[in-house]
Amino acid sequence: MAVLAADADDRRLLLESSMELVGLGKDAPASVRATDSPSPSVWRPAFGRTVQLTLWAQLGVLTRFWIDEGITSACYGGGVLGEDGGRGSCSTSAEDEVRSVLGIMVANMLGSFLMGFLTENKAHLVWFERPNMPVSFLPEDSWVQHHDDLLTGLRVGYCGCLTTFASWAAQMVRMLAEGKVGALVVVLLLETSSSLVSFVLGEHLAIRVHMAVSGVSHKHKRERERLWHQRAQNAVLAAMGREPEQGSQPAAISILRGDSGDEVWLVKGGSGAPEKYEARGPLVVTNSNLRPKPGGGGSGEDQGSDPPEEDEATEVGPTTSQKRLILASNLVSALLLLALTSLWAAQLALDGSFTRRKCWLSVLIAPLGCFLRYLASMKLNNNNSGLLRGKLSWFPLGTFAINVSATVLSSASSALVRHYCLSSTLYPWFAIALRAFETGFNGSLSTVSTFAAEVSKYMVEYPRNFKGWIYVSTSFSVALFLGFCVYSWSAYIPQAC
Repeated sequence: MAVLAADADDRRLLLESSMELVGLGKDAPASVRATDSPSPSVWRPAFGRTVQLTLWAQLGVLTRFWIDEGITSACYGGGVLGEDGGRGSCSTSAEDEVRSVLGIMVANMLGSFLMGFLTENKAHLVWFERPNMPVSFLPEDSWVQHHDDLLTGLRVGYCGCLTTFASWAAQMVRMLAEGKVGALVVVLLLETSSSLVSFVLGEHLAIRVHMAVSGVSHKHKRERERLWHQRAQNAVLAAMGREPEQGSQPAAISILRGDSGDEVWLVKGGSGAPEKYEARGPLVVTNSNLRPKPGGGGSGEDQGSDPPEEDEATEVGPTTSQKRLILASNLVSALLLLALTSLWAAQLALDGSFTRRKCWLSVLIAPLGCFLRYLASMKLNNNNSGLLRGKLSWFPLGTFAINVSATVLSSASSALVRHYCLSSTLYPWFAIALRAFETGFNGSLSTVSTFAAEVSKYMVEYPRNFKGWIYVSTSFSVALFLGFCVYSWSAYIPQAC
């Protein structure tokens, strides 16, 4: 059916795969109203989500720590299992400055790749299928498709904590304070491009796996696109042409393909003034000029030329056996979390290695940063807070705020370590605490995987707008400026040791 929305302020039309137009008014189902932010309320008690976020945050930091230590151990001195907590063996050449950040870069690349592979990259929308597959590369009937807690743990917990914006930016702040601008530019370009490419590779791999699982090949694409456009055209015409103006000619529609989705232009006969309907992917069509007709919206009785198919229009939830699998996986994860947390705590107390103690403490405090990032993103991204108005309402304020804040905190921590010469021999536990705070808490509070996903999403809108470039330049300029203000004193004031 085709239904005009009843809300005068926010007119949204949802195009399902059957090309059904569903009004998103005040009385719309919650599942439809939450199209842009499908996640449930972050404030309700969620045992499974808490367990999955905590477990995967710890594993993400553990992976990042040993990737960094393993790749840069020759520069750090002492090797991965060594006792040397300093970095005195590194030379001051630009090549070694770049080499010293390879560990973080590889971790960011891996996390961005996994985020692209795990994120709902709308591979199924490319082929105009039903949009209820949170993980594109898995079969539609897989129980993991319904396990929101596990998917949140993997994306926000593991990928978010495996990558770190703060450690990366803090390294560039140190280069800036030491006057190594050339090395800073190389590191900035290398890490930005490698993370974005890794994210896109992950997306593309998920698409190929999805095509193999669903049995779709490129030879089907042209016909499916033609059918989808025809059905979309018929549905929009049916929705808008129910009450034609007297003496006017039928409305004309053309659908223009764009990188960020379809753009539908509706031109009413006689006036010649076009009304633009921008489709965000093949899913949501919006038009701020749409207003309710006398009588308050649509009654829901009008039919498009293509009736929806029953199985496509109905939201299918998990079966009883799938619910049991989800519950069992949460219980197993909870037991594993208890065992691993006890192991990390015991290792922190008994392990004599300075480097490994930094690791164990980093892992233990990582969930704190992860939860703060999760809450900030849910509250501030997608303009859920309403702080940004007008043309800036698109800006992901949550990700921006946590990345900048974590960079400032990491820069302050590094300044204290540098000024007081904290190491394995001088105030070792203080050094362990500050390094763990920088690696575990700040590293988990910030993220590159989500940053790469957002930049990738906005960059495809160029040259229609500069959202991607604005987001990238603002994030780095603000983070580096504030980080430099916090760190620079330690580079110019004599050390206290």
